[in-house]
Amino acid sequence: MMTNVATGSASQSGWMQSARGLLLTREAGVFGALLALCIVFAIASPVFLTGQNILNLLRQISLLGVLAIGATYVLIISEVDLSVGSLYGFAGMVGGLLIVSGVPEVAAILITLLFGLAIGAMNGAITVAGRIPSFITTLGTLYLIRGATLVMSNGMPVSLPHGQGAAPILTALAQGSLIGNLSNQVLVLIVVAALGFFLLHKTTFGFHIFAVGGNDRAARIVGVPVSRTKIIAFAIAGLLASFAGIINFGFLENVQPVTGIGLELDVIAAVIIGGTRLGGGEGSIAGTLLGVLLIGVVRNGLILLGVTPFWQTTLIGAVVLTAALIGGLTSKK
Repeated sequence: MMTNVATGSASQSGWMQSARGLLLTREAGVFGALLALCIVFAIASPVFLTGQNILNLLRQISLLGVLAIGATYVLIISEVDLSVGSLYGFAGMVGGLLIVSGVPEVAAILITLLFGLAIGAMNGAITVAGRIPSFITTLGTLYLIRGATLVMSNGMPVSLPHGQGAAPILTALAQGSLIGNLSNQVLVLIVVAALGFFLLHKTTFGFHIFAVGGNDRAARIVGVPVSRTKIIAFAIAGLLASFAGIINFGFLENVQPVTGIGLELDVIAAVIIGGTRLGGGEGSIAGTLLGVLLIGVVRNGLILLGVTPFWQTTLIGAVVLTAALIGGLTSKK
């Protein structure tokens, strides 16, 4: 009898410790902040919790989420990619020009994705081989890619010809809805997030990502292929940036030469808010998705309340700073 009581007490104590540990995670903090914001906006605006608004909100954050998942890999290895916004616009422009010029749609999409993969891998290779800080490397490619976009488009937008079905697969993927009124873009995000979660948290490569971000010298000593891991992480970010860019083109059926300017800041903000540490070694796909949702909820709620975009940007900046401070305190504990 005494043994059963002791066993029960130990189990209860273990459960309480696990629950306490879960509540102290960064993801739990972000979820709490997200829940509080949803309650505030639901009280302030009767439209916020309507089905249509929630569906619109999910679609609006879906491509940002795809970009942020790629950026999560790069930030966990203690690097940064500033070129994803430019690559997002570049991919839409490349895909649009190829389709408009008569290249078969599937081939155009694959070529665009290969461009993104190659540019991402190039970022990683330059950073590793040249021992250049990734901030500098990707700042350079940011301008290179943006310049290439302007040159190839001659500063003019590219649009699909209306009513001619030039890209039926792409437009169906970007504009359609397989499940009720839920946009296919949301399904794309779910699939990308599931694959990203499996790769990061359930594979040897994911272990390598965390090991490199935690301490690349120690990782190299125990046999982790540090250089290859970094290059692949950048390649994933480039691939997902180009994927999001081509979907955006399919949704709008046009692309501007300036598409994606400043988008990299939203991407990095979402990942940091989600609990990924800039110093590397910590982060999760779930946290990133929560960070993306939080940014989306802030913008959506403020728009419904009629707040100007200037205050939206200010509040997101405050959220980023708060998340960084909380993350620092959590790490110390």
